Amino acid sequence: MTNRISIVLCCVAAACIGMAAQTDEPLLITVQLPKYPPLAHQARIEGVVKLTFTLSANAGEPTNVEVVSGHPMLKGAAMDNVKTWRFENHYAVERKYETTFRYRLSGIEVPAPTRDKVTFDSFHQVEVVTDLVSGLTQYECSHQSPCPQR
Repeated sequence: MTNRISIVLCCVAAACIGMAAQTDEPLLITVQLPKYPPLAHQARIEGVVKLTFTLSANAGEPTNVEVVSGHPMLKGAAMDNVKTWRFENHYAVERKYETTFRYRLSGIEVPAPTRDKVTFDSFHQVEVVTDLVSGLTQYECSHQSPCPQR
């Protein structure tokens, strides 16, 4: 009886370890740092872009990159950036992932453009922050409330 219980517990433990290993994420190993789109920066547009992409079995290059939501002036930059990503991916099956890019202006006005500050919490969350250039008008836009026409 004790042997049977031990065997069952070993099988349960092995199954749990196997399931835990499958919940690990692929490792992002190469990336080009995203940039704030120049026209969006100039128009002082901020926003969030949500994308999905697929990693094929054992592949490191994202495919089927699609925008789920986001401002039209920000979507292209986020999509182009995801296409540069390379992963270490040991999964034997195709998987779909979601990532979110947050583009925001720092609120600090400077006389000339500065470098973007980029933060990757993981490949699921990317934040791109840049300083304001003096003398421009700011619009806060989203897909629910588009920017006013200029």
